[in-house]
Formats: sequence, structure tokens, C-alpha cells
Amino acid sequence: MAQFNDKSERKLAPRDYLLLPAIAVLTVVLMFFVSEVGTRLAWSEAQTGPECHVSDPTLGIVNLPNCTMRVKVPETGWISYHYNECGFRSSEACGPKPPGTRRVAVLGTSFAEGTSVPYEQSFSALSAAQLSRSCHGPVEFQNLGVYDLPLGKVPLRVGPALRLQPDAAILVLAPFDLEKLNRPDEDNEPAGFRQVTTTAPAAPVQRVDMLSRAKGMVKDSRALTVAEHFMFENPDIQIPMYLRYGDKADFLRPPFSPAWQQRLAAADAIIGETAARFHAAGVPLLLMVIPQRTQAELLSMKKRPPGIDPFAIQRALSSIAEKHGVGYIDLSSQIMRDPHPANFYYPVDNHLNEDGSRVVARSIVASLSSSGIAAFDGCAH
Repeated sequence: MAQFNDKSERKLAPRDYLLLPAIAVLTVVLMFFVSEVGTRLAWSEAQTGPECHVSDPTLGIVNLPNCTMRVKVPETGWISYHYNECGFRSSEACGPKPPGTRRVAVLGTSFAEGTSVPYEQSFSALSAAQLSRSCHGPVEFQNLGVYDLPLGKVPLRVGPALRLQPDAAILVLAPFDLEKLNRPDEDNEPAGFRQVTTTAPAAPVQRVDMLSRAKGMVKDSRALTVAEHFMFENPDIQIPMYLRYGDKADFLRPPFSPAWQQRLAAADAIIGETAARFHAAGVPLLLMVIPQRTQAELLSMKKRPPGIDPFAIQRALSSIAEKHGVGYIDLSSQIMRDPHPANFYYPVDNHLNEDGSRVVARSIVASLSSSGIAAFDGCAH
């Protein structure tokens, strides 16, 4: 009976040493391609209408007046962004204040604008509707927030805000706004952002190596975005990952690093300048700080990682507000009522979703109703 010879080995042909790795690489590429096509169909991203956000040499970024665009990002449905004749994301006109109307001006960046939610579900619209009921008269919010606006440019919006003759103003900040304070503005430009055309010669096209191209493909991968969405929904994964970001997450680690001390000093100057101009016009100003998504989740946790204090940045900014005679809208009590406040945000986009907007609106209504501002006396809800 023939015996199998264990010592006999079949040697690979020389070409197999090339073909087998090539097949493995092609299989990975094909799997990536299929997953990318599938996720781009299911989690689409598109825009219709003109680009309403344009760069401005003085103001940084402005919204085009009477402009409407519809935008869909992977984590949201189609959202309409309409800007009134002043370029504000508000349903009301920005002309002279109608008699008997209470008007609130909202200033800030994308969080103030209500990015990633329909306007009627933004905290500005929800607050206006609730206050109109509790005040027994029309209350309108004129939203001067601008997507991706550098925080240092916010004081330039005070003039347009004062022309609205507001009864109160709200300055909206988020840790992400402070994080960008010591970065050059050009590094903050989002992909696909349209620059206003100029007569300057075009910059020479730089050659991009294969590694840079590969990194770019991974960064823009829709499949990766979808994977991050589901992965970041789990706080046991998302929180440790965020805390490894170093400087980005150092606002959660008191005492603050020199970089965050510098950012807070810059925020102090911005808040001080903004407050001085509103106070000179007799308009009360309130500061509202929207927590970062991971920070919001940490606020509700009874046992937090060592050295982490999610309240630290809020305390620092509240002290700055008090120093400049600015009211403070505290969101912490409303946020901490939910066992998982991270659900108030889009996991990857990190802006508030509709649930988060409702929570913020409740805090705004409660603060304005009890603020002692004359226009809102008797509006307790």
C-alpha cells in the first residue's frame, strides 16, 4: 500500500510569489471598493442650490442674503438652509422690529446657526415658539450664527446685531470654537468650501505622492465615516478614544495646559469686547456654552476617568462671563437629566441633533424667563 511521504513538498512556482500577494491586495481593494460604493449609496452626501457660505476678507465667512441651499450629509436627511435679506438663518425678516415683538439676537459659529438640523427644529426656532406662548406675544430669534466662522470674527457681528434693536443677545460657544483659536484661519477651511473669486493668479499645483493620496482616500472614505458612526455610539469605545487626542481633549484636564490657558485668554478678550459693545447700547448679553459630545456624556457619569473634569471649561467661561457682566445659560442641569447625553449629538458630525436642540431650547427659555431682563418679565414658563 502506498504511503504518503510527509517529507515531499510542493514548491511554489516563482510567479506565485508575486501572484498570491497581488491577489490578496486586490481582494482588499475590491472589498474596500464595494463597501465604499455601498455606503455612499446608503449614506449619501449632496447639495442642491447655490453655496450660501462664502469667504469674506474682513468678516471671515458670511451667509449670502436671500440664499437657500439644501444639504445632505451622511448622518442627516436633506436639510434646507435659508438666509433672510440680512444673511441670517431666521424665518422672520430682519427689518425694523415690529411693535410688541420681543427680539433676541444669536451670535456664534455653526452651533449657533443650528447646523445639521432643520431650522424649525433648531434651538433658536424652538425657543422663539415657546417664549411666544409663555410671553403671550411674539418673540423672534434673529440667528447671526455662521458655519465655520472663526470665533475671533464674532465681535464684528455685533454691529449688525444692534441694528436689529434686540431686547437681548446670546453668544454661543463650544469647546471646538476655542480649540481653533490658536490655529491659522486657512487651516480651518472645510473640504469643498467655495472661495470668492479673485483676480489673484492661481497657486501652482503641488505634486502629491502615493502615500498622501492613500491618506486622503482614507480620510474621505464614506465607509470609514459609517464605521465611526456606529463605533462612536458606544461610549465605552468613544470616550477612551477621544481622551487620547491630547491637546484636543485637554480642556477636560484641569489645571489647563498652556495652550488652553492661551485659548481662554483669547476667549476672555472676545467676550469682553462683545459685552462692552452690547452694554454700551443697553442690550443684555448672555453666554451659552454647548458641551462637546464626549464632555456631555462625561457630565452624566458618576465615575469618571482619573484627572477628568467635564465641568472645568464651563466654570472657567462662567467666571469670564461674570467678570464682564454677562449672564450665563447653564446647560448642565438639563443635559445631566439624561443617562446618555451623547445621544443629543451626531456621533461623527458632533453637532446637536433635534433632541439636543430641544434640550438647549428648554435651558434658553428658562434662563430668559428668570434673567431679570425687563422685556421678559412675566414670561415665566
